Amino acid sequence: MRRLVLVLAIVWFVAACSSKDPFAGGGDAPASAGDAARASDGGLADAAPVHSCVAAPKRIVILGDSITACSVVAGGPTSANCVSKQFSDYVIAHYGPGATYENYAVGGAQLKDIAGQMANVPATQGPTLVMLFIGGNDLTPYLNLSDAAAMTGWTGTVEPMMQAVYDATFATLADPTKFPGGATLLMNTQYNPFDDCPAAPYNVSQAKTTILQEFNDQIKTIAGAHVDSAIVVDQHEPFLGHGLNYQATTCPHYIANATSYMQDLIHANAAGNAVLAGVDNGGADRLYRDCNP
Repeated sequence: MRRLVLVLAIVWFVAACSSKDPFAGGGDAPASAGDAARASDGGLADAAPVHSCVAAPKRIVILGDSITACSVVAGGPTSANCVSKQFSDYVIAHYGPGATYENYAVGGAQLKDIAGQMANVPATQGPTLVMLFIGGNDLTPYLNLSDAAAMTGWTGTVEPMMQAVYDATFATLADPTKFPGGATLLMNTQYNPFDDCPAAPYNVSQAKTTILQEFNDQIKTIAGAHVDSAIVVDQHEPFLGHGLNYQATTCPHYIANATSYMQDLIHANAAGNAVLAGVDNGGADRLYRDCNP
């Protein structure tokens, strides 16, 4: 375990100090056509319940952590390489001409911080599409714990907290004084920076991969209980084979000549942000184009 902590610290330091992507064999090259097609379908087909059409958005509100705040993307949340900006531009161009792009995400945020971000969203007329990507900062601390301690933290703390946090979130979204035009929530599962693979030098155990899988299953379950106001897209599957172990031929999701999607230990590079946005775009298509009229 000490070896893992040391390796993570060293790699994080190198990534933070270098202006060049230390993991990308192909740099920030665009994702392949196959990757783009897979992402544009909104992730796994079973990750998004069938939906009735929702009203065209007048606002796109972004919540979450550094992934959607684009804290490590040059140019921040208004950068062309930011997943949130790409997603909002897509929705505005295809479904909500004139809609506003409002980013309230905060780097380092955890699930418990959703309420604070929601409080910063002003009440404005018109239907709102809310995109939320959060949870990585709740799970990352368990990487440095034993498998038993990590599982205890997940089952005893994070998992039960998720339901309470999302219950409060959906109550706020349904509040007509806060969202007088109604709101729809697009939820994201978490990708695995380690490709669901325990390969060296990261040596992330199968037990910790299982925790991530259970987290994502819980996200899908919560969204499935709110089919009239939420949709979930799967970011996990499109990233497999493109994470930090993308060159490890022993990994089950190894893809020859794959492009790395990682900028550092946690965050996506430009190619990864494009794939994240493609998955979210697929979710928007399901809400506005491929829905049941």
